[in-house]
Amino acid sequence: MSLYLAALFVALTPGVLLTLPKGGSKMKVAVVHGLVFAVVWHFTHKMVWSATAGFEGLRVMGAQQTQQQRDATLAAALAAQQAAQQRDATLAAAMK
Repeated sequence: MSLYLAALFVALTPGVLLTLPKGGSKMKVAVVHGLVFAVVWHFTHKMVWSATAGFEGLRVMGAQQTQQQRDATLAAALAAQQAAQQRDATLAAAMK
């Protein structure tokens, strides 16, 4: 995704692919190109993310994870923490 962002930035730099408006001041050209970048990013970043998520080795499940799955994960973490506390208490008692 960051490669897409960098490529888009370079491609939409004034003078690379286009310069809008022709004959405008540096500030006006920079503002117009910033707006063009924002519009292109807005309409393409989700499509690029969907197309490249598998290539980055990421599991895109966080947004689709159900409440039941989150509860199960939390319960497992809590059980592991309680088991570690119980083990530590047993070790402390054995050391006395």
